[in-house]
Amino acid sequence: MAPYETAKEILRRAFPSRVLRVQPPSDWLGEFPLPKQVAAYFAELGPVDVWIQGYGNPYFLPSLSGLWRHQAGYRYDPDTRERFPHWDDDWLVIADEGADPFIFSRASAAILHAYHGQGIWDPVEMFVCLEEMVTTFSIMGDIVESAGPAFTDDASMIFPRYLQEARTRIGRHLHSTERGDAVLQRLGWSA
Repeated sequence: MAPYETAKEILRRAFPSRVLRVQPPSDWLGEFPLPKQVAAYFAELGPVDVWIQGYGNPYFLPSLSGLWRHQAGYRYDPDTRERFPHWDDDWLVIADEGADPFIFSRASAAILHAYHGQGIWDPVEMFVCLEEMVTTFSIMGDIVESAGPAFTDDASMIFPRYLQEARTRIGRHLHSTERGDAVLQRLGWSA
């Protein structure tokens, strides 16, 4: 199976109005060469400003042509275009959830996650590659979309059956229940 096939199948089924199309490297407007893993992500999955509903804020996957603009507020000041000194040049924000960035490390190709508003960026590795990230988001979005209003109780807590479904599907995808649980905890799906 091709690397992004699972994510593509879930997104097309659960979110049929989301646009996925091949985006060539020439769409990249950044200040450094487009990393080959990112080029493959846009060639094989090709999200075009895709929003995936989550528990709370949706996950946002910018298009390749908008990816450099998406660095504003993280890498550089959106008004002055000055670089922020605390942002590591290795990092490229590839997605976000409510401004919490998912960062592609150009050195390792791993996906890091950080919480905004902490005063200093202190990202932790969350996924070993882009495919793990986007498939995990797709699984989570599929569960939320399929459940509809029945996803949470009156106190806005996820019903146990949906949390268990997420644990099972994400654990299977990541080949580790422990890794799946860590992802769910970091993203606020479990205590």
